[in-house]
Amino acid sequence: MRILFPAALICFAASACSETTQVSDDLQESQTDASNPTGRTERVGANPGERPVRIGEGGPRFDACQAMGRVTGLRQADLDVLIAPFDAAERKAGLSAGQLVHICTRSHDQQWLGIVYDDTAPAEGDNPAANGSQDCGVSSPVRSKRNYDGPCKSGWVESTFVKLVAG
Repeated sequence: MRILFPAALICFAASACSETTQVSDDLQESQTDASNPTGRTERVGANPGERPVRIGEGGPRFDACQAMGRVTGLRQADLDVLIAPFDAAERKAGLSAGQLVHICTRSHDQQWLGIVYDDTAPAEGDNPAANGSQDCGVSSPVRSKRNYDGPCKSGWVESTFVKLVAG
């Protein structure tokens, strides 16, 4: 038995060293694309200041977005939907009074809500079935926290102008 262990160790060591790769071999293959030598891909439509809305923060036993809200108390024509939770962020869209939104996350200071909304949703009092409003895929649990990626739109709004209606 003592002779088998050193023999097995020698065979293992020899097989591990049998194949060698030089860095120069891999380097040559990786630099075939002169316009993108690192091979990185840019996110389509990504804005450097954008902060995606996260869903699933309640865990796998709760809906991806745990509350619903209604846009209310506007001082202007519509509520700005921004790409990030701060005043100077770029505007994505606007929501009118009465629009229902899924509330998925909040900023640390509670001033901003990360929302998901159907931009084809009806105004307050309209028949939702007639306008083909979507569920947006956030009314059931997801396995883990992640960025929302559709089919509806998402963004950040001031919490002052969203009244909690469910959740």
